[in-house]
Amino acid sequence: MANVTAQTLPQSLPNGDKLPDKAAGTRRKRLISLEAFLERYVSREDPFKYEWNNGLVEKKPRTMHRDQFFIFQNLLKRYILLPDFAQGGALICEVDMLISTIGRTRRADIARLSPAQMAVSREGGLSICTFVIEVVSKNDQIVEMNEKLQEYFDNGVQVVWVVFPRLAKVEVHRSKREVTYCFENDLCSAAPALPDLEITVSDLFQ
Repeated sequence: MANVTAQTLPQSLPNGDKLPDKAAGTRRKRLISLEAFLERYVSREDPFKYEWNNGLVEKKPRTMHRDQFFIFQNLLKRYILLPDFAQGGALICEVDMLISTIGRTRRADIARLSPAQMAVSREGGLSICTFVIEVVSKNDQIVEMNEKLQEYFDNGVQVVWVVFPRLAKVEVHRSKREVTYCFENDLCSAAPALPDLEITVSDLFQ
């Protein structure tokens, strides 16, 4: 069967009346610029997170639940003792990053911003963080998670922790091919992005 497009559908009824817009074909989704997206969606306080994908806005449920909050707190206690924090770096939840190779944004669950990136962020700009953490929830799909990993490493991310709270497991990815599986007293390191930051899986989930 031939593909049906908006151009091949009838635009009027037999009596000459014009068809309603919906009957005339599927409307194109409205595209917005990255600048408009940053202005309208990045600071929204609602139960959703928003990502920009080549002009389209993708709306997804927020995933920072109770378990993830405590994971972040346990890691933050280690991070604030490091020179990186004293020099103006930051470890932040729900960080928007621009994936320039494919023209979209991704909102990482947790990411480290350098002092320079913090300055850019204050002005509303986006950058790529070298250390990223994704906390797997019931809403995450394995295909999308692997897409994120590929996009991150294609755009300059050096280390990604994929955290599985229900399994008390952490995957430490240092490239698209190199991954270490950590459990219990195994040490998770953010090197080479942040060599001083390390924590055992048990301490991360305590």
